[in-house]
Amino acid sequence: MPEKEIIAVIDIGSSAMRLLIAQADGKGDWDLLDSAEQPLALGKDVFRNGFIERQTMNRAVKILQGFQELMSPYGVGRVVAIGTSALRESENREMFVDRVMLQTGIEIRVVDGVEANQLTWLAVREPLEESITGFNRSNALIIEVGAGNTDLMILHQGKISNVHALPIGTLRFLQKLKGSYDGNLEGVREFFRNQATRTVKAMSHEIGLSRVSKLVAIGSDARLVASRLGRKISDDISVIPRDAFRAFMKEIEELSPEQVISKLDLPWNEAELLYPAMVIFDTFVGSTRADEILVPSASIRQGLLVNYAASRTALREIFGTQVLAGCRSLAKHYHVDMRHAEFVRKQALRIYEAMNTELGLGGYHKLFLEAAALLHDVGIFISATSHHKHGQYIVRNSDIFGLSSTDKEIVSHIVRYHRRAKPQRSHGLYMSLWRTDRTVVQKLSALLRIADALDRSHTQQIKIKKLGVKGDRLVIRTSYSGDLSLEEMSLKEKGDLFEDVFGLKAVLRYEG
Repeated sequence: MPEKEIIAVIDIGSSAMRLLIAQADGKGDWDLLDSAEQPLALGKDVFRNGFIERQTMNRAVKILQGFQELMSPYGVGRVVAIGTSALRESENREMFVDRVMLQTGIEIRVVDGVEANQLTWLAVREPLEESITGFNRSNALIIEVGAGNTDLMILHQGKISNVHALPIGTLRFLQKLKGSYDGNLEGVREFFRNQATRTVKAMSHEIGLSRVSKLVAIGSDARLVASRLGRKISDDISVIPRDAFRAFMKEIEELSPEQVISKLDLPWNEAELLYPAMVIFDTFVGSTRADEILVPSASIRQGLLVNYAASRTALREIFGTQVLAGCRSLAKHYHVDMRHAEFVRKQALRIYEAMNTELGLGGYHKLFLEAAALLHDVGIFISATSHHKHGQYIVRNSDIFGLSSTDKEIVSHIVRYHRRAKPQRSHGLYMSLWRTDRTVVQKLSALLRIADALDRSHTQQIKIKKLGVKGDRLVIRTSYSGDLSLEEMSLKEKGDLFEDVFGLKAVLRYEG
C-alpha cells in the first residue's frame, strides 16, 4: 500500500455497522483517525425470517451514506467493507450488496467464518504474544461471541489447531424465543443457559476445553466487562480474574434488560444482548482451567487494517504455518499415517520445485499442494474403498484455519484426484469450479499422484535424490537400491494425469 494511504474499514455485522478510518504510518503499522458505530437490525431480520427486510436495507444505505460524509474530510483512498454471519446467511444478500453498490458505490465482500477468524487472529496475535509471557507455549482458546455465531479458535503452543463456528449467538438466541417467554425472565435465562450448556458440552471433549489454560475473549461485550472488572496489563490487553467474572455473572443474573440499562448505563440494543453473551462466555470459562480472561482491545476491523498494511509475503508466512498446523491436526483426528503423509508432502514439494517453470502457478499454490498431501488419506477413516471421495467430503466440510471456502474447495479436489479417476466433465463439483481453479486442480493433483506413488509401500524408503526433464520424460532418481517394482508399477498407474497435463512420462531410476 502507498506509504501514507488512508483506509476506511466498514464491518457490517448482525447488530450494527462499524467504521474505522486509519492511516498507514509507512512502517507497516497504522494510526486510527476516526471511528463510528450505528445499530442495524440485520440479524433480527435474517435469524427470524431468513432475509433482510426493505426498511432494514433503507436504514443500511442511510448509515453508509452517513459514513461517507464522515470519511470525506480525511481523503480516504480506499474503502473496504465486509459482511459477516447475518449477511452470509441472508437469502437476499445479493440484492442487498447490489443495492448498496448502486446507491453508495461501496462494494461489500461477504466473508466466510474461516476468513473472519483469520482477520480476528491478525488483529490479536501480536498484542497477545507481546503482553502474555508464555502464550506461545500454552493451550489457548480464543472466543468471539457475536450476534449470529460464536467463533472459536483453539491454539496449541501458539499454533491454531482448530476453528469452529457455533450457531449460538446473542441475537440468534433472542430470535429463537419468538415471544414464547414474554415477561418470564427466569424462563428466558434458563433457555439461554440450557442452549449454551448443551452446545459446549457436545464439543468439549473434541476441542479439549479441559486442557485450555489461556482464555481470550473478543468482542464489545467482553470489552465492556473488562472496562469494569479488568486491569490493563498493556495498551492492548486487559485481564479479568475468573472469580471476578463469575461474581459479575451472579450480579446480573436477576437483572432485566431495563435494569441493565440503568445499572450499567447502556443503550437498549446493547443491554438486551449482554446477558446471552455473558452466558456463552461463562459456559466456556467454566469448562476450562483458565484462572483469568484475557480481553484484547482489537476487533475484526483492525484485523482488516493489519491485512492491508502488512506485506503479502509476511501474511503468507504467518498463515502458511497455521494452515499446515490445522491440516496436521485434522489428519491426526482421522488417524492418518502421518509418517506417510509428511513423506508425501516433502516429495511433492521436491517435484513442485523441479517443475516450477512448467507449472505457471502462484507461490501460494504450493500451500494447497502441501495441505492436500497431508490430508490425502483422511478418507480411509470412513473406508479404504473410495477413500479419495470420502477424503474430499471430509475436507470440504471441515474448518481449516487460513483457508477460505474457495481455497478449501481446491484442496478437497486435489485430495479427490490423488488416485483413481482423473478430472472429468461429468464430475459436477469439479465443473462447478472456475476454469482457472480447475487448471490448478489438474496440475497439483498430477504432482500429488506422483509423490504418493513413490511411497506405495508406506515405508518412506524411496527418497528423491534428484530429478529432471529428459526429452519427454521426468526422470526421478533415488539412491534406494532395493526392489523398486511396487513403486514403478504404482508410478505407471498414477502417472497418467501427469502425462496428460505436462506431456511427460514419470519414470523411476536407481542412482548409487
